[in-house]
Parts: sequence; structure tokens; C-alpha cells
Amino acid sequence: MSMPGLLRVSPIVVLTLFFYFTILWPLPPQNECSIAAETKQSSGSTADAAPESPPYLPIYRIPLRIHIGKSEREISDYRSILNEINDIWRSQAGICFKMDVVKHDRPLGRGIDVWFMPDLKEFGDDNGYFRGDHEIYVRDTPILGPSEHPAHSPTARTTAHELGHALGLHHGQDSDDNLMRSKTYGWHLSKDEIKTTRKAATAKALQDTSPLRCGAPVINLD
Repeated sequence: MSMPGLLRVSPIVVLTLFFYFTILWPLPPQNECSIAAETKQSSGSTADAAPESPPYLPIYRIPLRIHIGKSEREISDYRSILNEINDIWRSQAGICFKMDVVKHDRPLGRGIDVWFMPDLKEFGDDNGYFRGDHEIYVRDTPILGPSEHPAHSPTARTTAHELGHALGLHHGQDSDDNLMRSKTYGWHLSKDEIKTTRKAATAKALQDTSPLRCGAPVINLD
């Protein structure tokens, strides 16, 4: 029985409206901070955390010279290590390192230098040591403690940590997952840390900010 004064609506119309508002209705856009936060929280490894589109633009590319003349690692080890360093920084902060790998000890005129060595006994036998942009030293195989979402390579993680110092970060001991925590596999950056490093990167980066990718490390062992 119908009630007077009420409009009868076809069940088909009801189903169509339900489908539109629950399935097709567009979601609100995400800003850069929310994208970066979701990337950190949902990714269990650095391999999962390198999105096609970076969370921040422009991409700041900083020259980085890798010195392996004293290292005892195989040269073939370095490509995956260096790529992971860039994955850690690009996926979270929109920062890349334009790397060249050399055996000599001549530092860059502008940029950052990292030396890989079998041990750091002269620096207290730490995993890594930062003294300045042209004096960063990393053990071939750092010894790190666990984290809930670990990096793959202890060497990549420790190098990324020391580069954080070059970009103005201090140690942060609040979480084993944080990149600036001492001696863990953690690689995540907080929003404040990202803000600090992007500001520092503007003074160190190449002027051309159009590339969206880091580019492969250039190995020149002459």
C-alpha cells in the first residue's frame, strides 16, 4: 500500500545511486606530506619504497664521489649498495646522489665524498664516521642491530645515515626504524627530518632540477 504524498523510487535507481556514491565518488587528493607518510608506514623494505613518482619535487641531485681504493669489497657489490642509498633518499625526501665511483683519493670540488674501508679503527672502530662533506668514512660491512622495517644492506644504510649528517641531521634515538638511530637497520625519516634535509640540499644540489630519476652510478676505476 502506498502512502499519499511520498515519491515512489525504483529499486534500480536506488542501486545506481548507491554504486556511484560508494564506488565511483572520487577520493580527496593527497598532499605531499601524506604521500610520504604512507610510503614510510606501508613499506617493509627499501625495495618496496621507491615509487615511480617521487613524493617531493623538485628532485635535488647532489654530486657524491665514492672512494673504494681501500675497500676490500668486490666491485660488483657496489651497484646494489649505491642504488639502495638513492632509494632510501629519493623515496622519502626527493633527494638523489649523482654518484661516481673511483679508486683514487681526490675529493670533489663541490659535493660530498665517502670512503669505504675494511675497518675504522682510527675513528674508534665505528660503523661510520662523519667529519665534514669531504670526510665521510664507512666500514665495508657495518654491524647493525635489528629494526622492524630493515634496509637490505648494512653498508647502504650506514652510508645513508652518514649522508643524513651531511644534510644537517643529528642522531635520533626514538625508534629503531629511524635512519638517524645509531647502529640499526632502520631507514625511515620523519617529516621534520625531510624538511631539514631538503632545505640543506638546495645549497649542495646541481642547478638542473628537471630529472626525476637518480641515474646509475658511474664507475671509473682508471
